[in-house]
Amino acid sequence: MASDDHIPIPRTWCDAVSKILRSGDRQYIDTTGQSDLDWEATFPDDAWDYVRFGAMSAALEKPDVIGKHILGMDEPGETYAFWFHHRAVQLYGKINLFPDGKIILIYSSHTPRKGKESL
Repeated sequence: MASDDHIPIPRTWCDAVSKILRSGDRQYIDTTGQSDLDWEATFPDDAWDYVRFGAMSAALEKPDVIGKHILGMDEPGETYAFWFHHRAVQLYGKINLFPDGKIILIYSSHTPRKGKESL
C-alpha cells in the first residue's frame, strides 16, 4: 500500500539517473559514507559498486516507478526516494540528480528503517 505522498517518479529523472548508474563511473556517481557502510553491512560478500548501482538502476528502469520527492536537501538538484531489490531483499534508495543532469549523489541504499510501505 502506497502512502499519499508516493508519486510516479518523472521518467526523465529515472532515465538520467539510470544511465549514470549503468555507467558505473565514479566521476559522475558520488555516495555518502553511510550509504556505502549500509550496503556493505547488508551484503558483505556482494558489496561491489556495480552490484548496488545495477540493482538501483533496474528499479528505475521499470515503467511507472513510484517514489517520494524529497525536498530540503542541502545539495542542489532533484532528490527521490524509492524501493529497489537485491537478492529478494527490499531496500530503500535515495538519490539526488544534480542540476547539470550529469552527476548523482546516492544518499541511501539500505533495508527499510520505517517499515516496508512508507518511504
